[in-house]
Amino acid sequence: MENIGNYREKIQQKLITKFPGLSNWIYLTALAIYTLAMSLKGTMLVNFLITERGLFYLSAFPAALVLFKVTFLDDYDLKEYIIFILLEIILFAVGTSANEFQIFYLMFFIVGAKNINIDRILKVFLGINLFVIALAFFFSTVGSVKNVIITRGDSPAVRYALGAVYPTDLASRVFFMMIAYAALKRFKFSVAEYVSYIALTLLTYIVTDTRIDLILMCVLIISIICYGWFDTALKHLNVYVLSLLSTAYAFCIILLGYLYTSRIGLLEKINSFLSGRLFFEKLAFENYNVPLLGQFIYQNGFGGGFKVYDYFYIDSSFVRTLMMHGMIVFALMLLLICLLFAKFKRLKLNYWIICLLLVVLTSGIDQHLWDISYNFVFLALMANLNRIDIVD
Repeated sequence: MENIGNYREKIQQKLITKFPGLSNWIYLTALAIYTLAMSLKGTMLVNFLITERGLFYLSAFPAALVLFKVTFLDDYDLKEYIIFILLEIILFAVGTSANEFQIFYLMFFIVGAKNINIDRILKVFLGINLFVIALAFFFSTVGSVKNVIITRGDSPAVRYALGAVYPTDLASRVFFMMIAYAALKRFKFSVAEYVSYIALTLLTYIVTDTRIDLILMCVLIISIICYGWFDTALKHLNVYVLSLLSTAYAFCIILLGYLYTSRIGLLEKINSFLSGRLFFEKLAFENYNVPLLGQFIYQNGFGGGFKVYDYFYIDSSFVRTLMMHGMIVFALMLLLICLLFAKFKRLKLNYWIICLLLVVLTSGIDQHLWDISYNFVFLALMANLNRIDIVD
């Protein structure tokens, strides 16, 4: 084992000496490619511009690049590297059982983000998402791909996806991009940026008629406007309180689905506000056991605008993680959130705590927690967050 470690260190020193910028180039290139793949997967451009097999290659190749970076360019010791490989083996096994590999691929980018400047990550994230939204909008507008149009049974409003697979996916993507830009600006906005955020929020609601994302966007805007107050308040909350609140919220979401019955008026009102999410989470608990290491759950959603007669889909990321990926991955998810809170508190970056809280909040409702083209916050665990306002 010692010989392997020494051999790895020699290769690492040679590569760093000859190619000092290689680590950044590999990671950001891989991140751009994988984010592009995941962004395209959420649009109607699949099987028009790219096939499912093409998406697989655009996922596997970046993961291999990041694995090379972690192995030969990062200064993880041998024990840390072995833990990383063992964790990936477990996540691959879980992904195979669940037929869902987002967490497996995401872990490469979380670990591989070491020594990468977070601002560069955010710029890649925003650039790729903006490009894909524009691409999907163009091809849906000219009629090359379907522009999914949905109506609610209780509302005359028409909801447009503009090339995304569903209007809520478009709204959620815009919301995460708004968080990313706010993080890039450290929650310090000009008047023009405030106006732009308000206009973007209204436009997104008019186009998608997504109530929950409207509320979340308003919470984000209020957080930016009142950041001074939130910054002061968060200084009085330690890591344990933040972790406890997030864990309690996750379990509360799970219990709401598990205990749901239409006979309880309050639960029925919550279910109605969440567009029936609790009902389908209840079905999941009735038809499947909670696994240790993942299981396949057949789901049939409205994405793509196709007629569905046996609709069943689990929206909540917390319920999906528990039911599809199992108790071990669910526990690792809670640990990851706690570690992020600990890092942000240690570096006194309260705006990142707000970003993470918003991600936790929306994850109780939507399914994008593990999708790198939506949730960029997990990449901050190993990324370089150092700024001039950081106190060691």
